[in-house]
Order: sequence, then C-alpha cells, then structure tokens
Amino acid sequence: MNQKLITLVVAIFLVCTLAVTPTSAKVVFADVATTDATYDEIQYLISLGAIKGYQEKGKTYYKPNMSVTRAQAAKMAVIAAGKSPLKVSNSSYTDVKVGTEQSTYIERARQLGLFTKTSGKFSPNATLSREEMSHVLSIAFNLNVSDYKDLPVYFPDVSSSNTYAPYIKAIYYNGITKGSDGKYMPKGSVTRAQFASFIARAKSDEFRLALPEQLESVDTTQVIGLVSVTTDGLNVRTKPTTSSSVIGRVNTGGKLSVYAVEGNWLKVSYQGYYGYISKSYAKFLEQDGSAIGPSLKAVKTNTVINLYYKPTSSSKKIRQISAGSTLSVYKEIDGYYLTTVSGIPGYIVKNSTTDVGGSIVNPPPTETDSDNNDPVVTSGTTGKVTVASLNMRKSASGSSATIKKLSKGSVIAVHSIDGYWAKVTAGKDTGYVHKSYIKLVNEKGSPIKDRIIILDPGHGGKDPGAVNSGSTEKAIVLKVGNLVKQKLEANGAKVFTTRSGDTYPSLQDRVKFTKDKFGEVYVSIHVNSATSTSAKGTETYYSITTGDQYEEDKKLATYINNEIVKNADMKNRGVKEAQYYVTRNMIIPSVLVELGFISNAEDRKKLINDKYVEIYAQSIYNGIVDYYRK
Repeated sequence: MNQKLITLVVAIFLVCTLAVTPTSAKVVFADVATTDATYDEIQYLISLGAIKGYQEKGKTYYKPNMSVTRAQAAKMAVIAAGKSPLKVSNSSYTDVKVGTEQSTYIERARQLGLFTKTSGKFSPNATLSREEMSHVLSIAFNLNVSDYKDLPVYFPDVSSSNTYAPYIKAIYYNGITKGSDGKYMPKGSVTRAQFASFIARAKSDEFRLALPEQLESVDTTQVIGLVSVTTDGLNVRTKPTTSSSVIGRVNTGGKLSVYAVEGNWLKVSYQGYYGYISKSYAKFLEQDGSAIGPSLKAVKTNTVINLYYKPTSSSKKIRQISAGSTLSVYKEIDGYYLTTVSGIPGYIVKNSTTDVGGSIVNPPPTETDSDNNDPVVTSGTTGKVTVASLNMRKSASGSSATIKKLSKGSVIAVHSIDGYWAKVTAGKDTGYVHKSYIKLVNEKGSPIKDRIIILDPGHGGKDPGAVNSGSTEKAIVLKVGNLVKQKLEANGAKVFTTRSGDTYPSLQDRVKFTKDKFGEVYVSIHVNSATSTSAKGTETYYSITTGDQYEEDKKLATYINNEIVKNADMKNRGVKEAQYYVTRNMIIPSVLVELGFISNAEDRKKLINDKYVEIYAQSIYNGIVDYYRK
C-alpha cells in the first residue's frame, strides 16, 4: 500500500472516530452522579449535541441547579428538534447581536415559533419560565396542541384562561411533565437538569412519563345530587382512592354535582369529567342549591317506592326504598316530600307514605355539627385563666347565669370541651367557661396533644404575595406551613390550615375558618419585602384589641420569633404590635410571623433553601410547644 493511500485510510479512521465520540462516550461531570435522576437524560442530550458542560479548574461541571436562560433554551430546543441555526443580516431583536452564535439559534427559534415574542427585546439572559417552556416544547416537537383543548387543566395553579394553558395541557398529556406536589408553578424557573429531562421526554418515548389516566366525560342525565364543599383545597381525584391522581382542587363553598356514592367517596363532575372527592368534606344540598332545612316530621313508606332527584317521576331515579322504612321529611313540593336516604337527599311521592308523628329522624348534619360532634372528654388537663373577671356560667351559653367570676391567673380543672365551651371546676363549683379565655395545659405527655392549632400560610391563588427572582411568598409559606402541620400532628395536636394548596381565602375567610374550627391559637406565616435590599431579618406581630388577652399573643409571638432567630441565624427585628386584620379580629392568641425578606439576597437564599424551610418549620413548631409548656 503506497504512502498516500495509508495517509488517506488513517485520515478517514480519525474522522469516523471523532464523529462517533459525542454519541458513544459518556461525559463525566463533577456535579452529576450516575445515580442522579436526570443522569441518563443529560447524557442523551449531550449525544445530540444540545448541551455541554462548563470547564472550571480542570473539571467539567454541568451545573444542574442553574436556571436555564431563554437563549440557552432556544439553542437546546433547536438542536434537539433537529434544526440548524439561522444566520441573518439584521437581528429581529434589539438586545441580540447579529453574527453571534446566540443570534443564529434565537433567529431559528423565532422562525419556528418557539417563543411568542417576535420583535422588540428577546431578553436572552432572562430565566425561562415553566409556562414559556411548555410553549417551546409543544411547538418544537409538534405535540398537536389542539388535540387536548377539550381536556381539563390538570394543575390547580393554571387557570384555563392562561395563554399557555393549551401548551401546558399538551406536555402533561404527552407524559413530559407531572408538575410538583400537584402544581405546575407556571411562573417558576426551569433548572438545567429539569430542562434536560423535559427535552429528552419530548424527543424520545424512552424517557416519557406514564401517560395520565384517561378521564370519562360526564353524562349529565345521571346526576343524583348536589354537594357543597366544606374545606379549602379539597382534592378531586381520578379514582376513589388517595393514591390516584389529583385532577383539581375545590375550595369551601364550591358546588359539585354527584353521580354516585362509592363507600366514603362521591363520584362528581369536574370540568366536564368524572372525578372523586372524599364524602367527609362535602354536605348535600337541595337540587336547587339551597341548604336542607330542619326536619318537619317523620313518615313510613307504605310500599316499595322510588327516591327521585327532582319532585317529579320523570326525573332520575336515585334508588328504591323498601316498604316500612321510616324517613324524615324536610319539605313538601307538589305532592312530593323531600327526604334523605343514607345521607342523599331526594323526593318521594307523598301519597305512598303514612305520617308516624312529629319525631325528627336523622336530621341532616350542619357544618358546625361536622366539626363538633360529642364533647371531648379531657384527662389531666387544666386551664389557666388569661383575662380578668372571667364568667363561669351554669350552662354552655353566653346567656346562661353566672356562677362566679374567675380572676386572671387562676388554675381550674377542665373536664370536657364542647366547641368553644369548657366544662370546668373552680374550687367547689363546676360550670362552663369560654375556652378562648383560658390557656389549656396538659399536665402529662405532649403539651400540644388535642390542642386545636390554626396555621395560615399567607396569600395564595391570585395573590402571590412578595415576589423576587422567580420566587413567591405564597409558595414559600405554604411549604413551611405544611411542614409545621406535620410536626404538630405527629405530637398529637389537631391542626387545621386555612389553605393546603394554591388557593386564595380572603382575610375574612381566614378569620371565619379559625372560628368555625374552634381554634385555640392562630399562626399566620408570611415573607417580608422592602424597597431597600439591605432590609433583612425576622419579625413577629401581635395585636392589642379591647378586652382580649394580648399578653398571651405577645408570649406566643416571642417564643416563635426567638426560635427562628436562633435556629435560622436571622437578624432579630423583634416582636411588634400591629393591627393586622387577621390578628385583631381573633379572641385567641394570634400572631403573624415574617420569616425574612425575599428582597434581601441573604434572606432569600434561606427562604428558598429546603434546609432552611425545615429550620423555619421546626422553629415555629418549637415556639408553639414552648408557649404551651411554659
């Protein structure tokens, strides 16, 4: 073989070797382990030439937690979609320099329609939001967005009116995203690790998530009832089990049509599809949406009769009722009686029944009844009076005769608690006091066992609260609040949160919720913000109102504030008095804690760090326990 031929063979071999190197060799990153969840997806995108790492001090880093910029997203999506960069003579954007590599990928992305903005500023260094990402992926990988237009929006934090909702639905129903904790967080940023996963899933079926369960369209002729939801953030699931997917959430007062009762679950309609909610968090209404009134009388069925959805025999038959059944009657309409069977309201033919007297049979529960059934018998619990001249009454009523007046600081034995009233003994007298004016103390065991604690993560839903660098107050405080709830419940407390998801209860709703749950202490959790970026630290507020026990509020605020300052190494801005609506309208110890300033870089790093979220939650928990212990 002559020298020229040998040289040619060697050259061809080297070219082939270089050509296969990106697709065959694994790139080792100092900050990505082979066990990381996104390792395979990152390697896949490297093989496509869509991403690369950073060389620093002799090592290669991927920086998986760094946010993806709009320019980086344009390049990665264009390459992954199999498209080439596009050179232009004039830039389409005033902030993108023509002739640069960045320009060629942004111009191609513009031509493909990957971004909605086609002129003006592109903002190449701005972080890519999750809603923008849905548009990029849907267009780059031809996801046929129109195929999903009639399907419900899975995520409760994505409104159907959101411009990006069709694209978010497209990537969800294609197994590209499943959100986080049931939410999509449309305004949130996307990390490099996350974007690698999303592009890999969009590009290759190998990486796709399991496709969502197919929902069944509702047959509205089969409705059997109407319910009103009695709690905020009630999950609507695909199946009657807590392990099934959540397709949405409904707040207090939300009305849902019912199609079946399956054990402890109600089959309901949600955005045109069937779903399931827990029966425990809904109350049946009349078919016109009004509340069911008190029972008027009781009747017995003369024969086997039908229970109808409406007062007419042509409406849906809910079920049959056997002869000789005794039923309550709540209303009479055109020869039909409104009754309930197994908790489901419906109508029966009046002439098929016989009156059995005026007794009330199984009256429908009220919202108060559901929260306050039998009195809770206490054992080893005392109460410390927190106001001067507290009335101890003969019965559990504010209009009942006063037996005696108790002085502030008196310790009394507590026998049972029924709603807001505690049966107590003071000296030789036994009577009732309003429990909001005593501090309940467990003599043994957990100091918070059976205490009713209300946690209020601020803002939510349409109100994000303070916002900075893509982080929102509502998301931070919800995360902290949920952790505090877990810690309190693990030690025996009865905990209720004003919101468990991205919902927006009004200030009035939060106060009413606390009173309806017979709360004993109230803690509202917030994040601060200021015009000056130097403002930082933790501060906690209480209110002084006429006749209340503000000293208890101040104690609770102090315990919580001190724990946060100590454990999270925060600047102590102190415990302060302020007339916030939610604290001044409570008669129980109530505080509002500002964890830190989202507008301050040092505080913000802690607020969005899971390690510190845990510390904040533990500190609030410690403060509440300290209040009850001391």
